[in-house]
Amino acid sequence: MKLVILGSGSYSGTPKPLCSCENCSRARINPLLRRTRFSLYFEKTLVDPSPDLHYHLERLNGKVERVFITHAHFDHIAGFPELQVFSELDVYSHNQAVETAKHLASLFLGGASPERRAWRYHEIPFNEWVELKNTSVFHFRTVHQPIENAGGFVFDVKGKRIAVTGDTGPEILDDKEAIRAMEGAELLIAEMTHREAIPRAHLGVKEAIELAKKVGAGYTVFAHISHSNHTHEVLEKRIREAGVIGEVARDFTWVEV
Repeated sequence: MKLVILGSGSYSGTPKPLCSCENCSRARINPLLRRTRFSLYFEKTLVDPSPDLHYHLERLNGKVERVFITHAHFDHIAGFPELQVFSELDVYSHNQAVETAKHLASLFLGGASPERRAWRYHEIPFNEWVELKNTSVFHFRTVHQPIENAGGFVFDVKGKRIAVTGDTGPEILDDKEAIRAMEGAELLIAEMTHREAIPRAHLGVKEAIELAKKVGAGYTVFAHISHSNHTHEVLEKRIREAGVIGEVARDFTWVEV
């Protein structure tokens, strides 16, 4: 099974407009160092329709049948109307993100009436395994202020377990239930937003590496990288030195699970 990190960046992308930091300056010269906002695709499933989704879909050129949304911050949901190219869709998240997705569809697409498109919205509970067609999913809560509800997912599909942290503060390191659900996954997609952790908001490099070690996944891909983080090369060196089996995502990083 193949999985692709469509976008590897955080809320601003890299380069960030009007920013002259090292990462932004380098990315303006070298397109390989650019980062669009985070989004993930596997098995006709999309996780987080970012504001760059049209760019992602244009290059992916694949069908989307299911959408999972970690939380309703704009960099994880603002691309939702770009899914208008698909007439049938199932959308899954907690109530806040589901209602935001409905509002975006209503505002920009005139809703999702049966005459126009068959879009179905499903609220899934936190901290329970839910059985879907060909997939089991565990939705765990994360601490990511200032939004009220945020979460990550563990997908069990085709006998493979894929864990996605979504945006999370370092408090996840002490969340035994979330760690237990992710533990031993074939693949972990972990956020590594900043150089240093921001309590109740985002992981830093050290905390992301610590999470990877706690989860013990077969392979870890670090994503949601801010323009203000270390350079890609430094991040890669940090995970090698830590002995973590994995890589730092670039846009359109393909992973075999």
